[in-house]
Amino acid sequence: MTAPAPVSPAALDKLAFLAGHWRSETADVVIEEMWLAPAGGVAQGSVRLVQAGKVGTIEFIVVAAERDRVVMRYNHFHPDYRTWENDGPIALTLTEASDDAVTFTSLEATPRHALEMGYRRADANQMSSWVIALRDDGSTRRFGFDFQRVP
Repeated sequence: MTAPAPVSPAALDKLAFLAGHWRSETADVVIEEMWLAPAGGVAQGSVRLVQAGKVGTIEFIVVAAERDRVVMRYNHFHPDYRTWENDGPIALTLTEASDDAVTFTSLEATPRHALEMGYRRADANQMSSWVIALRDDGSTRRFGFDFQRVP
């Protein structure tokens, strides 16, 4: 199987649909994502997951247009700002981009923590996201989320 190819740095603008405040709720879990639209070659996001009234994780995401590609880098944080990852930020490369969907893929020879992450807008007020996480034992697990725009 051929690895996906990076898309051009100009594709950073395709992340514009993410801009704003998004919320997902299931049972006792609330996930909120807030995104700034691309500007100055960067889009920026943050995530907060609250489960049973307690913060489970915080993420800080930077998506940057680089010389020949667009790269997403992110870390997970504990509430006291310690990172989960002890080997630096997770890096995924934009490999698919349209006005309503983006997919980031690990192009590393030895992937770390995640194989893929993506976002797909259903309409102006609904989107879904997913991540294919890589576990320590080499197995994978897909997580999916459905978001509503917060007015």
